[in-house]
Amino acid sequence: MEIGLITIGSEPDCNNMPPSGTRSRLILMNYSDVNRIYSDDYGRVVSIAMKPEKFAYEFFGFRADVKKIDEVVKREKSKQRIKHSVSFIIYEEGQEQKNNIRRIVNGRVIAIVESNGKTDDSIEILGRECGLAIAEGQIRNAYENAGLFTINMSTPNNGIEFETKLPQTVGVNYQDGLSIIEDILIPLSPLTADNIVVITDSTIITVDQTYY
Repeated sequence: MEIGLITIGSEPDCNNMPPSGTRSRLILMNYSDVNRIYSDDYGRVVSIAMKPEKFAYEFFGFRADVKKIDEVVKREKSKQRIKHSVSFIIYEEGQEQKNNIRRIVNGRVIAIVESNGKTDDSIEILGRECGLAIAEGQIRNAYENAGLFTINMSTPNNGIEFETKLPQTVGVNYQDGLSIIEDILIPLSPLTADNIVVITDSTIITVDQTYY
């Protein structure tokens, strides 16, 4: 039966499955610092334009410290939407980090996450349309993860804002995706979590973004 939506089928290659998980690398941008995000006709992100003197910040971790999840959200009397989520561990417990976490609680960010494998579709952007906000709930447990902070961020849980797309691939290939990241990182970096600056305005912010 022709359903008129799917344009290409799937042919599984069980002998060459992609590796699961993500790399322990996370790029965060303040949502309000992003001016435009450009996509090509295939939906891949080909350029990210930051506002003047604004940059992205890089977190480093170990092993599976960055986790990415995509969900479908069913809404009553409306089209289903997508929820983006990412979690990461902060390896410092001092007051400066607590101050940064407080800013994260009140802010929104856009994230870039890289899956394992270094394929042309490994690098993805999360929260392009409405950003990511910290999820309600536990952020530290003295009996787990060495008592470090675990930050869980997702599409805002306000019942109004949702993403219309799954996380989009960054770059037309893997190396191009890395180049796009390098173009937006703060100079003389990478920076770790203690240097991150996030917005403190918790209101909904509309970013001027261009979609093709």
